[in-house]
Amino acid sequence: MNNLPDFIIIGAGKCGTTSLHDYLDQHPQIYICPQKETNFFIDEATKNKLKRWNPITSIEDYSALFKNASPNQVIGEISTNYYAFPESAQLIHDLLPEVKIIAILRDPTNRAFSEYQMFVRAGHEKRDFAEAISDSQRKSYVKRGLYYSELLPFFDTFDRDKIKICLYEDFNKEPEKFVQDFFQFIEVDDNFMPDMTQRGRTGGLPKNKALNEFLKKPNPVRAAAASILKTFMPLESRQKLKSNIIQANSKKATLFPETRSKLIEFYREDILKLQDLIERDLSAWLE
Repeated sequence: MNNLPDFIIIGAGKCGTTSLHDYLDQHPQIYICPQKETNFFIDEATKNKLKRWNPITSIEDYSALFKNASPNQVIGEISTNYYAFPESAQLIHDLLPEVKIIAILRDPTNRAFSEYQMFVRAGHEKRDFAEAISDSQRKSYVKRGLYYSELLPFFDTFDRDKIKICLYEDFNKEPEKFVQDFFQFIEVDDNFMPDMTQRGRTGGLPKNKALNEFLKKPNPVRAAAASILKTFMPLESRQKLKSNIIQANSKKATLFPETRSKLIEFYREDILKLQDLIERDLSAWLE
């Protein structure tokens, strides 16, 4: 079957994949799926429960996403939910047995805190972080950081040389080296260096909750303002203005030591197993 992915980034969310999508899109030898999060390789029963994600449900629609790829381009997809669904590994392998699997992992405590901030900014989370990760609510933010158990099905299904595990901390520290190493793995020109001056979504919590609610949720005043702005400001400029206001209304969030310690203990066993699986020192995640 033509024009299907040569590599798939299976996760994780809040690990820089939005920025990476933009950088990969700049490479002339790469065709990156224009739809981030297709969620195609998730079983049908789960898709039916998660229709809000608008998952791609047919092979025809999935293949159509890559129809504009040139014959000499390496094709890629990013869906950061795949690693969290054990059936995804076999579903991907059944259709694409030679595909390269890539995961980007981040200190799971920081990843959970970043996801929490995203939900606060979106207006979906009112609790403080300590309450949000209480035992009864762990699944919301914490489960996605149990990387060993989530990734094991992929290591059981694919040959190890088809899997690359990257660390978000490396991406932050040495982005040029990170993308060069990435290009080498997917076998494209690693001398090409994308413009990385722009980063994707930024973290933080809103300084003014009322302003954040106004910007995030539909309301008559916002609708009227948008209607007026449409007459003299193009969509891209309006989106940039909104983004700038949201950014100006953001403050750096603090993860309290006692909360971090609680999460480290929760993740400890999984981290120790993971570092053996991927053969990387992850001791910094336990500090």
